[in-house]
Amino acid sequence: LGAMVTPDKPHARLGGNSPPSLPGGAPTKQKTRAHRVSHRRAHPAHRRREGRKATMAIADQGSVLPTHADREGFSLSPTVHGTMEPPTPPRAQYHAGGEASTSTSADYSTVAVSFEEPFSAILHDVSSGVSGGMESATGDPYVRMSASKVPNQKAVANVGSLPLGAMVTPFAAAASGAAPVVLRRDPARCARCLAFISGFCEVDTRGGRWLCCFCGFDNADTRLAPEPSGELRAHPELVLSSVDYLIETSVGATSYLGGGGGESEDGKGEPTPVVFLVDECLDADEVVALKHSMLEIVRGLPATTRVGIATYAASVAVYDLSAAAGVASAEVVPGTRSPMPSDLHSLLYGAGTFLAPLSSCLAAVEAVIGALRPAVSAAGPVHGRPRCLGPALETAAALLKRGGGVPSTLDPSGGEEAKGGRVLVCIGGPATRGPGGITVEEESELYDFEEQAAKTYIDELSTTVAALAVSVDILAGGRAAVGATRLAPLVAATGGIVLLLEDFGASFVSNALVAARRCAGRSAVLSVRASPGVACARVIGAAEAMTTDAAAALTAPSLLMLAGDRELNISSEDTADVFRLKSTDPSQGVAVFFEYTEDLPANFVYVQFVLWTSSGPGAARVARCMTRRLPTTGSQRAYLRAVHAPTAALLAAKKVALDAQSSAVGPAEAVQRIEARIADVAEVFSPPLDGAEPTLLHDFPEELAGFAEAMYHLLRGPMLGRLLGHEDERAVARAHFLTAGADTAACMLVPQLYVWRGLDSFEQVPPADLALQATDALLLDHGTAMFAWIGRDVAADNTTAAAARASLVTFGETLARGRFPVPQVKVFNQGSSAARYMVSRLVPLHRDALHEQDARYPPVQLLAPDARKALTESFLPTEEPSFVLWMRELGLAAPTLDASVKLFMESGDTGAS
Repeated sequence: LGAMVTPDKPHARLGGNSPPSLPGGAPTKQKTRAHRVSHRRAHPAHRRREGRKATMAIADQGSVLPTHADREGFSLSPTVHGTMEPPTPPRAQYHAGGEASTSTSADYSTVAVSFEEPFSAILHDVSSGVSGGMESATGDPYVRMSASKVPNQKAVANVGSLPLGAMVTPFAAAASGAAPVVLRRDPARCARCLAFISGFCEVDTRGGRWLCCFCGFDNADTRLAPEPSGELRAHPELVLSSVDYLIETSVGATSYLGGGGGESEDGKGEPTPVVFLVDECLDADEVVALKHSMLEIVRGLPATTRVGIATYAASVAVYDLSAAAGVASAEVVPGTRSPMPSDLHSLLYGAGTFLAPLSSCLAAVEAVIGALRPAVSAAGPVHGRPRCLGPALETAAALLKRGGGVPSTLDPSGGEEAKGGRVLVCIGGPATRGPGGITVEEESELYDFEEQAAKTYIDELSTTVAALAVSVDILAGGRAAVGATRLAPLVAATGGIVLLLEDFGASFVSNALVAARRCAGRSAVLSVRASPGVACARVIGAAEAMTTDAAAALTAPSLLMLAGDRELNISSEDTADVFRLKSTDPSQGVAVFFEYTEDLPANFVYVQFVLWTSSGPGAARVARCMTRRLPTTGSQRAYLRAVHAPTAALLAAKKVALDAQSSAVGPAEAVQRIEARIADVAEVFSPPLDGAEPTLLHDFPEELAGFAEAMYHLLRGPMLGRLLGHEDERAVARAHFLTAGADTAACMLVPQLYVWRGLDSFEQVPPADLALQATDALLLDHGTAMFAWIGRDVAADNTTAAAARASLVTFGETLARGRFPVPQVKVFNQGSSAARYMVSRLVPLHRDALHEQDARYPPVQLLAPDARKALTESFLPTEEPSFVLWMRELGLAAPTLDASVKLFMESGDTGAS
């Protein structure tokens, strides 16, 4: 990683024939190409990586995937002739009188791209926007780096308390709402490391050559040569940081990435088959609500969706959808053990139809739903009623395998291709019968034994169901705990989700409709590449590590390119770490952590993420290439100023949430690690000066105030705090956070508070309790939950209260668009019992001194002294510490500036006017 000076490379000209100079002013010199190539190949930085090792450890929760690539054999200081300088910005062919064109047409075969100004100017113009820029950080819809500059020292970069990495949301919609540029051709890839070409590579348009910005190899590509007209055509990848390639398949059927259909955004594509598993042990009022909601769900799905419906209690009943309207008939499978082939023979090979398009079976489905009945009065308490969930899931997976959806992944047994699909479980209590169930009370001496047996069974079932590309979503709307922690490995392995809902009402309907439309199966692959000296240390999210052979089959270049490499006697080796994504949900993402293997003397670090998808075996592949460049700095203070606190906090919070999910650490230890993390950041980045007088409170870096506040919210929020009463609820909240994309996760970590200013106008303010003023109406966005609070004075006027309520709900639905789970807006008035949902999530700023209140919540300064005193005295006494008091308890002085407030209020596009 460093300066790549090409003394003899033909250069693009700008309105003249004089070659460009190096940034330091040294003119370029001419050398023979033979000397240049032999010099580069002899350098250690261009040798083939040998003995590359990777260790993959997959945790039960969150799919932590640490990968440590051995970068030995790579030199970071290439020898150059002349003065060592930063590389000049990559250049395309320039033409006087031309015009930069970046059309968003899906086919660039007829689009000319020419540039009048130097590439550096174009780079500056593009990166100044909120999306699509070459080095955009905070506004990038796909990749958000934790810092806009990175340290060049290993000791600083590898400080574990302040993570260095990126939040990658590969399926996120572009900020402008337009689809990314699609190039209908193979990408230009490095013949040595297989990196994709980007605007950061040195490009020789006259000779059709380019230098890889990752390994420095000199590549040949005649497509880079300009047309006879002098224009460079069809190469927007030299300007845009994110582009899509439509690659014709040429690596065989084994390169199929998976993906089980699923309805596309525009309604096209084959919908994912869905099997509904319904709990038959519900109370009468729950059954009434469930029947009404189920009818709304099936009527809201596309008519081409193939559905099946089964119920489970003491046994499993799979309903025949070919029966006449008004009649519900079913095949019954035992619930005391895993189903045998003989149990499923008539179901899979009989004359009945158990999975059919809604267009042909809607009447039968409605008849089945209408026939649902509540549990008998003698069934006993809700948590003890017989539920054979394990056998029911096995039966549903077998049904989808036999008659399910489009092919999605190869059967690991080597047999026929499995069929993808989705199982949507409507559950009201824990599994108590058959494998995976616990039949005894928690106080029993046999409880630990049965719980361990249930966990072992769920782990085995997770592997089997995931291999069939079947996703499992569990929606709980009953009154009893469902054992979410035991079911978490199943949904994590299959790319599903667990939702704990209050009932089977409107929230159940909205979430079930979204869940049923999601793609099923392991349907995408993400490769992560970084400059030499920078390793991908960990990936957290709905992803799993891939073997080297499997990764090579899915991400290999076309056979034509490989043939060209063999002609040049070049041995290609993909140096990227590759992971299979379990979900293609636009609101989900992964957290990527980097670490240094040595100090970096270079001026830039490059990272590249490539998302691979495909629609079926033999079909074309789509590769979304996202390349970013980060300057390096030797100044610790410059690095701190470049840290993007919201993204760095997300990375740290995901690691903490993962620790809390693991049995080795647990929630209590995770809380202690948060406090140790904050103390370590202060010690490393704000050490006391030599000879300075000791103080009671240690200073905390002002640049990282937003990072500290995020850790404070994590500590007292729903994932670790006391906002949620049951550990199942906290575990589900952590599971949602671990798989959430950047925008949703940011709201889950630090709640966003908005004040209604009349009509459709909202103003964002810091999430502090001083905002709870009787004259205002507020909306709190906490990611998977939203709360609308109407002040006493606003509620006194019916007309104003109705307008406020409508505006709050509409604005909340706008913010929640595209999220899954789908948050519901709960509306309540000041002083009501439900108001505690919002009060408990806000920082208790009323306990701080006046000057600290002014810094943390500036709008409070507008209040008259009497009104301000009355506001602070209106809150109930509490021992909950504010952020300032919490920092003091850690022996740290909280920054008094309002920089942290600005950081989190500017962390994303909220849509507020």
